[in-house]
Amino acid sequence: MTGRIVSWWLACWRQAISRDLQFRAQTVLIAIGALVDVAISLVPALVLAQTARTSENGWDQSTAVLVVALFTLSTALLDTVLGPNLLRLDSAVRTGELDLLLIRPIPAFLALSLRWVRPAEATRLLVGLALVIGALTTADEAPTIGGVLGSLVMMTLGVGAWTLFWINASFLSFWFASAAPVQDIVGALREAGQYPRAAFRRLPLLGFTTFVPALLLATLPAQVLLGGELGGPVLGGVLVVVIGSTLTAAHWRLALRRYDSASS
Repeated sequence: MTGRIVSWWLACWRQAISRDLQFRAQTVLIAIGALVDVAISLVPALVLAQTARTSENGWDQSTAVLVVALFTLSTALLDTVLGPNLLRLDSAVRTGELDLLLIRPIPAFLALSLRWVRPAEATRLLVGLALVIGALTTADEAPTIGGVLGSLVMMTLGVGAWTLFWINASFLSFWFASAAPVQDIVGALREAGQYPRAAFRRLPLLGFTTFVPALLLATLPAQVLLGGELGGPVLGGVLVVVIGSTLTAAHWRLALRRYDSASS
């Protein structure tokens, strides 16, 4: 089964790359749009880094750039692999496209979440890497090997946690006639992940690290990368992912029971 899933997903990538090569102009526009989005994101982050509340907690301009850079890397991965599928989920449920996925030899959950890939979005990874290098060269202290590895662990947990949150929010399509506006809400909430931890009060901080884990995407990984505490954030991230996985599995089973096949 594992070999079949890998072969199927590689075929999805080949088809997506071929499609993007046929529409080179669109790919270039997406890359340009990525640069513009990152530039726009840097403005409020840099302004916020100059406020007294954040500067007193050790967040300067280079740290703000680092957070935006890690946020760009995390969201580029999400928007390349997961986003194209969840944005189509509402339509798949309403039009009966899910019927075809349920009878495939690939687990329906994976087919629903991973069948569409958007390679052009991966160009943002290059932008994010360039910003990371720029931010670290201007930082007061160079990161240690442990800090780099810890940051990668936190980013992995963050991407996993946000994936689970995004999937569960998209599953509202099974319960309502149309849940398309949910995607706009999810996108707006995700933007919180590109700001310093010191910018949040205690209650919003708790919310954005647990129920809506946007700060796990970049804010906490940046803190770990710069020598911050590792044990607490990793333990919290693991708990969020484990609990989120359990809830997602239960939500998926309930959603399938709720689903009315278009062919019935």
